[in-house]
Amino acid sequence: MGSLSSKTQQISESKRIDDFRLKLAKQIPKFPNDRASLRVLEAKALGPLLIDYANWAIRYVAPRPRAVVSEDSATSDPLWQSLSSEIEVLLSKVKQGQDLAPHLSLVPHTRGFTPAASAGPPNVDRRADKDMLLNVMGYHHFHFDAVPHNQMRSDHVVFAHVTRDTFTVAGIFNHTVFEPTAPGQPMMAERNRLWKIFDERSSPTHLI
Repeated sequence: MGSLSSKTQQISESKRIDDFRLKLAKQIPKFPNDRASLRVLEAKALGPLLIDYANWAIRYVAPRPRAVVSEDSATSDPLWQSLSSEIEVLLSKVKQGQDLAPHLSLVPHTRGFTPAASAGPPNVDRRADKDMLLNVMGYHHFHFDAVPHNQMRSDHVVFAHVTRDTFTVAGIFNHTVFEPTAPGQPMMAERNRLWKIFDERSSPTHLI
């Protein structure tokens, strides 16, 4: 009798996990948004699927009031003065706990998972459905304009390290910061500047 009860419990547990797994697969925006993409996600085990879900979900910032910390790498930039009004509007929303999703990239709304990015060939772009700068550095980037005009955004973005309670502004950059570096080629100036800021903030002396 105990063995039968244990088996029934295992089946029930397995069904709950499977239902949870399929629910996660449906939540992640897919590109292309078709049945084939959904089937790829539905076929995954829970562990790999949770990684796909996390890669998508971390691109958003939960709305809650946060203290703002502005690093010297941001405030010493001439852009801090010339864009002061735009900066003040954005940081005011941060302090008030407003929804910052309109200031984030539009990409994760429709490209939370791209099947091709997890395909086998070595020449596949595995960054197609990920924010690699966020994954590597832990920095979100925020656009000043909350409402895109014809899908175009303002040229400058704020990079910040966001925790539950703190919004630390690391710097302001133009969109060339997103340009990947070709093998054997020097890094774009903005991307190189971001890496220097990240290295400096990650140094033991800065963390003390």
